[in-house]
Amino acid sequence: MAYDVFISHAWSYSERYAGVIRLLDIASRNLSWFSYRDYSVPRSEPIIAPNETVRNSVLKARLKEQIRQASCVIVPAGMYVNDRFWIQTEIDLALNAFMYPKPIIGIRRRSQQRTPVELERQANVMVNWNSNSLATAIYEVCG
Repeated sequence: MAYDVFISHAWSYSERYAGVIRLLDIASRNLSWFSYRDYSVPRSEPIIAPNETVRNSVLKARLKEQIRQASCVIVPAGMYVNDRFWIQTEIDLALNAFMYPKPIIGIRRRSQQRTPVELERQANVMVNWNSNSLATAIYEVCG
């Protein structure tokens, strides 16, 4: 079964997004029961708008459409720290913009002692930076 996921990200921190993709790819190769489809906003389709207000409105609508197609939202903890406004916007959309809330999976940073309390409070589950842990969490909350 393929799980439809949305990965929170900001392209200025694309290495974290790429890291989550690597975890999901490893899980897909190693676990016969796991595969995924990524519904994150693609880098290849930048939002061009005449001003910041229009850009923010268009981006929020685009995020809502992408999250609508996903079964769950994956939030790397480091992303929450570095780009709180947009990550929180994605979490708010996932939890409030649809008839049924989308589950939130938080991923702790590797070797990180502390995780943002706000993310822990909103996440259905928090996992360590590990492919099997992430795949299992997706199975449990999105299955």
